[in-house]
Amino acid sequence: MLLVAACVSGFVALVALLYTASLHNVVGDSDGATVALQGQSMAGGNVLLHGWALSLDSFWTVDAPFYMLVEFLTGVRDLLLYLIPAVIAAVVIFVGAWLARDGRRGRAGVIAVATVVVVLGCPSHVLSTFFLRGPLHVGTALWCLVAFAGLRSGRFGWGWVVAVAFFAAGALGDFQMLALGIAPACVAGVAAMLRTRNWRRGLPTVSAGVVSLIVAGVIRELAMVVGTFVVATGHPTASASEMLRNVGRVATWGANMLGVGNGGLTSGGVPVLLQAVHVLGLLVVVTGVVTGARSLALGVLRGIPPAEPSATAWRLDDLLVIAFVADLVVFVVLTSSNDPQFMRYLTAAVVFGTVLAGRMMARITARVVSARRRRVGRVALLAVAAAFVAALGFNLTAPAPGRSYVQLGQFLEAHHLDHGIGDYWSASVTTVATEESVTVRPVITTPQGKVVRYQRQSDASWYTDQTFAFLVFNTVRPWGGVDAATASATFGSIVRTYAVGTYRVLVWSHPLRVSSIGFSPVPLQSALRLRH
Repeated sequence: MLLVAACVSGFVALVALLYTASLHNVVGDSDGATVALQGQSMAGGNVLLHGWALSLDSFWTVDAPFYMLVEFLTGVRDLLLYLIPAVIAAVVIFVGAWLARDGRRGRAGVIAVATVVVVLGCPSHVLSTFFLRGPLHVGTALWCLVAFAGLRSGRFGWGWVVAVAFFAAGALGDFQMLALGIAPACVAGVAAMLRTRNWRRGLPTVSAGVVSLIVAGVIRELAMVVGTFVVATGHPTASASEMLRNVGRVATWGANMLGVGNGGLTSGGVPVLLQAVHVLGLLVVVTGVVTGARSLALGVLRGIPPAEPSATAWRLDDLLVIAFVADLVVFVVLTSSNDPQFMRYLTAAVVFGTVLAGRMMARITARVVSARRRRVGRVALLAVAAAFVAALGFNLTAPAPGRSYVQLGQFLEAHHLDHGIGDYWSASVTTVATEESVTVRPVITTPQGKVVRYQRQSDASWYTDQTFAFLVFNTVRPWGGVDAATASATFGSIVRTYAVGTYRVLVWSHPLRVSSIGFSPVPLQSALRLRH
């Protein structure tokens, strides 16, 4: 009971810490607000999100259920943009620490857990920007960890069932699961066959990936029959030359994620000396990955002695190493510019690499028998942990970023403009920020310059038989062709224009109507397709 109480207390404390870090590092946006509104729709009974049109990563069975469960009690709240990502990150850390410990007791178990908690629980400013902002595939990485845990024994059983269930859930909500979880499981299963020189030893792992795809496909087809959301096909990928540049960015941006440099983002107020300590965290993670990759390569080439095939540690290491490499491939293929926001595609690799680092540190600790070396190691590890905590402390005391959409929402409320339309990045985030006292629905322009529904991140019911009082767009972040010219061409002469910081709020003398059919930059398909 004491252990359970300690774990619960630790989890709550970790959520509180990560929530505070999210507030100081993350600016909420309409991506996060959209999944919050999905959760509200699901909590209201529309579990299949019938009528919704979503982008390639719907997060229907990944992040949205977290929002749904909380919004049963709270409804839509601005704080959910930061609280739910903090909760998901805390669960990732707990599961990752459990996998790193892998049943070890004593010093080795403590070191394994501490490695994961320090690196992920005291994230750098850059890592916080993506690890604590939803939905950026952190939930998908969590589902991968749970599935890997189910496969670590290499046998059929309840663990295998859990793996299939979480792989399928990930594929239904974010098909990046195919790259991060399902494909690595199939490859790891083949590696297990080669390691053991016995095809049966890898069959459970390979079959979990294959069966999960079948399960996901069947559920998707059944949901389509009943009525569910549609998804957009296609996602821009990097050119061949850009992919070559991305290979170099893996090292530099990966280091930035672990606190070495900032990659064009700020340092979060952390002094240079404390930033330098993060080099040690980077080295530990890189060493953990290299050690795991070396073990995988040697195991495949040399095989495992007959007495060892029952051991399970290498199975989990193989899954994590292959998933780590798979995420690097995703980053190389999908990063289409030098915008540092593309660092988000490295978040899962940081998670998998950190768990590998924790497992490596546990093995090293278990081998140390010298009392003197143990004391020196403890002092060094405590010093590094203290430096990470201190760096996070500087980050948390730095000024929080500005959130201009809050002022926009306050202005709209004060002027009784409570139902309008706007460009994507100004719309749903304002709706959530005002806790729906003001609703702003996303619109886009057609090639003919007409303002219509944005049919990728919206619900048809938002537009059907609805009238709107205003249109808002952001002058410093032009998006979708939504501006004064296209607005007046669509709805007629504008009566009044309000300037709210960088936003412009346009008002007409008549109500506005927007078709619920709308327009999407790419065709919408009801079939399951590859999501980014």
